Amino acid sequence: MVDRTLHRTVLPLLALIAWRGGLFPAQAQTAASAFTYQGRLLENGTATGGAHDFRFALFSEVAGGASVGPAITNLAVFVSNGVFTSTLDFGIEAFSGANSWLEIAVRPAGSSALFTTLVPRQKLTPSPYSIFTLKAASLTGKLPDSQLSTNVARLDSEQTFRSTVTFAGGVRGDGSALSNVVATTLSTRQMERLWRIPIPFVTVTNAGNPPDVNGKGVVGYDFRIGKYEVNNHQYAAFLNAVAADDPRSLYNTNSAENVHAGITRSGSPGEFHYEVKPGMGHRPAVLVDFYDVLRFCNWLHNGQPSGPQDETTTEDGAYTLTPEAVAAENVLRNPGARFWLPSDDEWYKAAYHQPGDVGGDFGDYWLFPYQSYDAPISEPPPGGPNSANTCCETGRMATDVGAYTQSRTFYGTYDQGGNVQEWTEWTSEFQPLRNRRIRGGSWYYNEFYTGSHDFEFDTTDYDSESIGFRVAGRVER
Repeated sequence: MVDRTLHRTVLPLLALIAWRGGLFPAQAQTAASAFTYQGRLLENGTATGGAHDFRFALFSEVAGGASVGPAITNLAVFVSNGVFTSTLDFGIEAFSGANSWLEIAVRPAGSSALFTTLVPRQKLTPSPYSIFTLKAASLTGKLPDSQLSTNVARLDSEQTFRSTVTFAGGVRGDGSALSNVVATTLSTRQMERLWRIPIPFVTVTNAGNPPDVNGKGVVGYDFRIGKYEVNNHQYAAFLNAVAADDPRSLYNTNSAENVHAGITRSGSPGEFHYEVKPGMGHRPAVLVDFYDVLRFCNWLHNGQPSGPQDETTTEDGAYTLTPEAVAAENVLRNPGARFWLPSDDEWYKAAYHQPGDVGGDFGDYWLFPYQSYDAPISEPPPGGPNSANTCCETGRMATDVGAYTQSRTFYGTYDQGGNVQEWTEWTSEFQPLRNRRIRGGSWYYNEFYTGSHDFEFDTTDYDSESIGFRVAGRVER
């Protein structure tokens, strides 16, 4: 007769191996909580062998008490010289971080006999088993990235999320790296308020150039200037970003009926929405006064934000538009401006300057803005190398910006000799402060108005169907 109580016991060789992928990995293991138990079976003090059935139960007490979860029965476990190995999985929740005890019962394989319970229960301490660390409640301190699962999001790694991801606090950043955004989930208004409009620029170099014979065109620094006039697509994006409520009248309410204006408005204050008229998207924005233009520059300077018309969007940045400064007509460009309305000298240099040593006239300035002393030819686009949209071969209408593809200045701008006249920042000492200089030709005037000798003055609140603008900016290093 075998003494099942005292002599048939399990003495663990290594106490407990609970290491996923460690020295004694569980074979065919699929669960993160499974581990391999190795022990030695003695019968009457002698190592036994052959196939045996084992039953394992987990307890939180060294004796008595109820088992933690169901027992595990592994049949026909091979025993060699008393040594056996068996894979156990009680689940992650079975381990709390405290000591546990493993109760083992055994019988010969294929037998209908009752299991013999071996004593004592085998103690499992938290130190050798790592299953408890799978529960977040037990984690303290910093967990190395190398121990994270591949499906855990990391700040320094590209991630793929296959289900819904919700950010309750919002997501910050400029969105430059976003791709494959499903636009159908955004409303039209949301999309338009998220637009970031591109402004193509050219760089005007040759800093410190000499003046023209009239004293104009001297600029002591390199700068950028818009390759084209600002168009209706760009101005509509500006309106949709900052003019849901339009207290400063950035939108001219005559635009809807005016055939030269390209933007319509719908909705009520606080919910205004702006759309470009069919076929008008690339035509220059018009019916804009001097302060509308400065606010557009502030918006660019501030990074094209969305929100009400305040200091963070339109009222400060390149220009500080306080009520006092506006009333005094004394708004000046701020140091550190990133984008601005070109000064008269900046506009003049971009249009007419070309140094003589790189193909320009001996005086370094042309009379007309297409590298020519001859007035541009008034003709429909695309025209030749010295042509422009001046009265009246286009039906007295503006054309798409840059439509005269062969007519460009030395620095690479288009339409400075036609299409629409353009606001400049400069104030004449011979005019009241509220008069600002207008430069360039337009569809309204003939080609002789495009020369460097021609300019006009208009009051800052004047908005015309034949006046638009282009922007300037600092050179990005």
